[in-house]
Amino acid sequence: MTGASEGPAAAPPTAEQRQLIEFGEALYRRISPDAALGHVLLPEDDAVAVVHQVRGGGTILVAADRSVLFSGSAHDISVALTEFRAGARTPVERFG
Repeated sequence: MTGASEGPAAAPPTAEQRQLIEFGEALYRRISPDAALGHVLLPEDDAVAVVHQVRGGGTILVAADRSVLFSGSAHDISVALTEFRAGARTPVERFG
């Protein structure tokens, strides 16, 4: 995961997606200031995933309304995405 949604031919983030990425990155910086972050675009969900790219990291899924779901690295991203699609969210206040 480099910063593109899927491979080198993937489209760059739209302005709205860029705002969601920046929001997710800001939240992640609250819990891990030096995290190496990347992102995945989730256009089918009108969302993005901000990913801590090291073992033991995690993922913050960010919806268009800026509600989020944090998933630790112990959980598979597909499980987190299923929960996210079902409406599970993490209160933003939990990010310090």
